[in-house]
Amino acid sequence: MKLLRNITGSKVCLVLLFALFSSGVKAQVVIPNTNMITNGDFMSRDPFQRPLCWATGMGLQTATLSGAERHGANKDDQSLKVSDTSTTSNLQVRSEKKIADPGTVYKATAWVKTKTGKPATFRLDFWDQNNAVIGTKSAIATPAEDWQQLTIELKAPDKCTHVTVSIFTLVAETGLSYWDDIALTYEVNYDPALKNNVRELFMDDYRITEMVDVQRVVKPAVKSKVLIHATEPWEGTSNYIYGTVLKNEPAGTGYRMWYCAYLKEKYFVCYATSVDGITWVKPKLGIIEFNGNKQNNICRVGGGTVVYDPDDKDASRRYKMMSFDGEIKENFGYNVYFSPDGLNWTHYPKPVLPYGDVSNVAYDREKHLFIATTKQRMLVSNTSVTPGKMDRMAFVSVSDDFINWHAPGQPNTIATLAVEGDPSDDRLVMSKGGIEANVYGMPVYPYQGIYIGFPWMFDITTYNSGVFAVTGDGKIQPQVAVSRDLRHWSRPVRDPVIPLGKAGSWDDGTLYTSSNMQVTDKEMSVYYGAMSLPHGGSSPTITQYARIAKASWRRDGFVSLYNGGSDPGSITTKTITFTGKQLLVNTKLDLGGSLRVEVLDKDGKAINGYGLAQCKAIVADQYTAVVTWAKGADLSALQGKEIKLRFHLTGGNLYSYWFK
Repeated sequence: MKLLRNITGSKVCLVLLFALFSSGVKAQVVIPNTNMITNGDFMSRDPFQRPLCWATGMGLQTATLSGAERHGANKDDQSLKVSDTSTTSNLQVRSEKKIADPGTVYKATAWVKTKTGKPATFRLDFWDQNNAVIGTKSAIATPAEDWQQLTIELKAPDKCTHVTVSIFTLVAETGLSYWDDIALTYEVNYDPALKNNVRELFMDDYRITEMVDVQRVVKPAVKSKVLIHATEPWEGTSNYIYGTVLKNEPAGTGYRMWYCAYLKEKYFVCYATSVDGITWVKPKLGIIEFNGNKQNNICRVGGGTVVYDPDDKDASRRYKMMSFDGEIKENFGYNVYFSPDGLNWTHYPKPVLPYGDVSNVAYDREKHLFIATTKQRMLVSNTSVTPGKMDRMAFVSVSDDFINWHAPGQPNTIATLAVEGDPSDDRLVMSKGGIEANVYGMPVYPYQGIYIGFPWMFDITTYNSGVFAVTGDGKIQPQVAVSRDLRHWSRPVRDPVIPLGKAGSWDDGTLYTSSNMQVTDKEMSVYYGAMSLPHGGSSPTITQYARIAKASWRRDGFVSLYNGGSDPGSITTKTITFTGKQLLVNTKLDLGGSLRVEVLDKDGKAINGYGLAQCKAIVADQYTAVVTWAKGADLSALQGKEIKLRFHLTGGNLYSYWFK
């Protein structure tokens, strides 16, 4: 058996590859791990023997070690050799920055062996939005010839955004030490209880303990035809979704859309209605004057996304909007508005969140919680390539009244960093000839007890072209992210969830999504707006234009666990408890594919009567398949007990499971 490490995004997974000699087939076993450090075992290096994904200085190298100088039994392991020969400056090797959540306790560990002199120092640092260290803790090993483990624990301070670990020496400290298996983790607040009729998706590893011969894949949307395009003078050539679509909120109102139009450097919130969500009407509202006439569908000058709050006792505040209005200089920042009908808006007199650019708002009705994701800029850009530029990132704030906002779980902090274009994203963009990745915006969709985000990934290719050259040029398309608490976000797969159109098409440049989604028994959909050109905008010879369409997926279908069918795969959950009577799954099996489920006790042993052999195979495409064993589908006897589920998947996709 050979132990390898497979880096997926910013998460390191332990991958066990072992030979099944009876069949000559290799099975891939993936055990999710919470280690935040990329290349913490120093197995990956550049041609100069420096560790990849670490910032290093002179005098630092990796080496393949032998005998007692290698940590671990694997002969292919290698560690980091730290030998400072400088007499004028300190030596430091630092991990890539990872997003940190204020208030969370982080634990950094490292194995160190001293060869000569004094060993280097191990340090944990927290950074703020201005690229300054605002919290730090160090550990120094006692010189010893045996490997020893160092451990640092520290709570992330308020207003921090990132965390790193580093190994460093001071001037004239010339000791030689070896370092290996660096890890950075935080404790996950795991709740084993599953609620009845609440679906458990496979978008993250929260409930997964092991996967064998399956892979997590993004399912790209099915796009509709163009539904709305510019037809009115105030729309210019562009109308798109920096906006919202409500369906029957309140009941009986059909589909209503608040979208954005742009004309001569001025934005308008426009309004449209539909019976079926496909054919749209632009009503004459008589609210905002354009060229001396109010017969238009403009309901506000500016931009913004809308939520409907049926629980507000003040009927004049049932509709709420957040927007950045750059022209209101005395109110620079993110502003909010209230309305009784979604058309006539009253401005709250001062900004509620700092900065100003793209914002999206959502309403978690179950928790009566408003969620705002705002674009902020930070001094953490790839400064070697883009000096003076600042990364765009998505921050999250929450509120129970839409006026007073704070970070999730942190009443003393206004917002916390949720998703950024991290080094893995940057490397992908650079591999295509670009510079770096930013997050241009991120709607958040509360769904089945979790929060699904669509980060709009901006692949910056240049700062030297287009009418917006100073802000960067490049294409924008959404990926998918997920969180259980709005504080810790996971992005295990990074393919676009709504891909750009073909070259030269109307949605080939930049693509944005509405602030909410529509869900039916079999479908999830999001309206999107797209532009024909990248972010740089119009050129002297080409005019940019925008349109609105709809993107759709099967229910729970943004991401699946997939098995190709050549070898059976399996997914084993962590310990769970339930109170329902039946187990249901949403799955789409290939021709000849099947899904079976065995129920295990908390120690991983099959429970009599619910084993693999007793389970009846599920086949074909089923949105709500009931899992049945030889004794039937009733699981009442296992209610409240600690169990695990093991899904055996052969040829097809598994999207979700739930109890009822």
